[in-house]
Amino acid sequence: MLLQQQKETRGRERTMEAKPEEKAEFEEAEIEYVSYGGEHHLPLIMNLVDQELSEPYSIFTYRYFVYLWPQLSFLAFHKGKCVGTVVCKMGEHRNTFRGYIAMLVVIKPYRGRGIATELVTRSIRMMMESGCEELAKFF
Repeated sequence: MLLQQQKETRGRERTMEAKPEEKAEFEEAEIEYVSYGGEHHLPLIMNLVDQELSEPYSIFTYRYFVYLWPQLSFLAFHKGKCVGTVVCKMGEHRNTFRGYIAMLVVIKPYRGRGIATELVTRSIRMMMESGCEELAKFF
């Protein structure tokens, strides 16, 4: 009887295990990177962050970043679908300018293919062009 219960429990555990996430098929050149372009991009950023990160943010948090530092936020698209974003800011810290990476998200099927690296690279490049001397991360 005990052996039968153990077998049934193991069977249920196996069926409850998460299925491996399918990887998206795409060529690197198919990913389009754009800088934050205004209010129409805000819901895309919010949706990505809400579905992929554990910490919920209010709309005021998003607006704080994208309205004050729109040039530091970027989105990645694949065939019109938003698949990644980075949201950053800059500020004075101990007599120097420091950049901060506040949010970085790539949806699971697109991870591991360099999208986050490209998003961060674009943000860092803009920070450096704006006089940033240090970089920190929030997450």
